[in-house]
Amino acid sequence: MLYQAVYDKLLALIQDGTYPEGARLPSVDELCQLYDVSAITIRRAMNMLKEEGYVARQPRIGTTVLRRTPAQSNYVERLPLIGMIVTNFDDTFGTRIIKGALNTTVDRALLALQQTHGSIELEKSLIDATVKAGAKGLILLPSNSDFIPQPILDLMSKHFPITILDRKFEGIPVATVTSDNSGGAMNATEYLFSLGHRHIALIRSDCHVTSNDERQRGWQSAHAHANIALDDSLVFHDVRSTLPDATEPQERDIERIMNFAQTHPEVSAYLACEYNIALMLRTALERIGKRVPADASIICFDHPDATFDTSLFRFTNVAQDQQTLGQSAVISVLHQINNDSHAEKTVVPTTLVLGQSTARTN
Repeated sequence: MLYQAVYDKLLALIQDGTYPEGARLPSVDELCQLYDVSAITIRRAMNMLKEEGYVARQPRIGTTVLRRTPAQSNYVERLPLIGMIVTNFDDTFGTRIIKGALNTTVDRALLALQQTHGSIELEKSLIDATVKAGAKGLILLPSNSDFIPQPILDLMSKHFPITILDRKFEGIPVATVTSDNSGGAMNATEYLFSLGHRHIALIRSDCHVTSNDERQRGWQSAHAHANIALDDSLVFHDVRSTLPDATEPQERDIERIMNFAQTHPEVSAYLACEYNIALMLRTALERIGKRVPADASIICFDHPDATFDTSLFRFTNVAQDQQTLGQSAVISVLHQINNDSHAEKTVVPTTLVLGQSTARTN
């Protein structure tokens, strides 16, 4: 990591006497230019040196070298360990959550990351192992919202700091951090209504998680708000290849989506609950001769950044503020560790980002 490299270089200069005891280190700005890194990287390296007793940092004075050997106290040992257990993660959903969590733990905690691949049994064993390893708190993105893993119930009975990420366990006094999935789906559906679409299908997996259910409720609420008749037959919930533990080939999902679209020729717009579902949906529509967005509009949840790929087809999407989700989850656990709170319910707003996949209906 960059901060570790800067720390190693500065420490070497202190230990070889380039910066002797009593000497002042260059300013943060000077070190940023010298090592071509950000200010946060320099500050993290400086704080590591300070916590290990090599330097002292004072406002308006700067950073002064105290000694060439470390103090007895260990900086790392004084930081609480937080376990973070997720199903899967990729550039569409998850990577930016982890980035937000890591950025928030700087000088505040250590983060131990594990993934379950959707296995409930692995999830249980990882929870136990993380606690036995000395974790003082836990962030969990559960594989399922239908039931609470027994290890979580056991930890809750002991008031162990836990925050559930991207899921909800209704009626359970546990801290949660989620996106406004219902509001995001409602805004997306209302936007399609504003483009003249009246028959809007919802495409989702049958994964038993509250985020999918909330998105379906948002789609339903938009119909009620616009006084447009709701047709429940326009919900397709048989996508299988996107599940964390999936063995189903995506080609079979594409075939099922093709059949659904052909069965409902009145549909002119679709709300896909995931980016990968939108990709399969677009392929399915193209195979039956429908162009996106000329013949059918699509809005999905989330989208990879792909900043440098100017040729990427960009869907209109409901963007979750993933970095804030990760940041809020860490803050929630730290608050519990410090006995400041126990069951905060944090809902992070979403944003509708316009892309190339939506157009006014003919």
